[in-house]
Amino acid sequence: MFNKQPDSALNPHFIFNSMNAIRYTIFEDQDKASELLSELAHLLRYKLADGKIATSVHNELSHITQYLSLEQLRLEERITVKLDGMHLGEQLKLPCSVLLPIVEKILHEKDAYSVFENTLNLTCSATDSGVLFSLHLAQSPKLKQGDIDFSNELSPLDGAVKYTLKQELTTNSYKMELELCLLYTSDAADDLLCVD
Repeated sequence: MFNKQPDSALNPHFIFNSMNAIRYTIFEDQDKASELLSELAHLLRYKLADGKIATSVHNELSHITQYLSLEQLRLEERITVKLDGMHLGEQLKLPCSVLLPIVEKILHEKDAYSVFENTLNLTCSATDSGVLFSLHLAQSPKLKQGDIDFSNELSPLDGAVKYTLKQELTTNSYKMELELCLLYTSDAADDLLCVD
């Protein structure tokens, strides 16, 4: 069954380019290619979601890690990724596949694919009321300017999770902070977030 958020599907170019990059990796490192193919399969399964609407922050972050592994394969030396706090939030619940499309949109909107050098720092940390999801992208020679409209990506949070979003731009960097005030951290969140 498809995810009930039709706008959340992975970009087809990402899927085809990832498969193509994995194909070339088979000749260099079969074990690595097998691992990446498995990550792509897990990511696709997650995006289809088997009708599941609620997930843990931890689960969402693990799929972001898989997504970024595949992007690193595609972009090779053009991207450096640093992740911190990606094992956070086993009990913290949010709608399925909210953070992943945000990361994907940032890479597309800031055109990471045609930039010579990208440095992506992704941090997730606990706050008193939930989670702070922070992404900092630095690019060289310069960053594509303008804020990003996340209204479609954040719409699943409306009525389920309180959040605040901040964006900062300089000539060479973009920073986004999304604070999720997760008031429900138990199975009660499943009742709140799941649709029958």
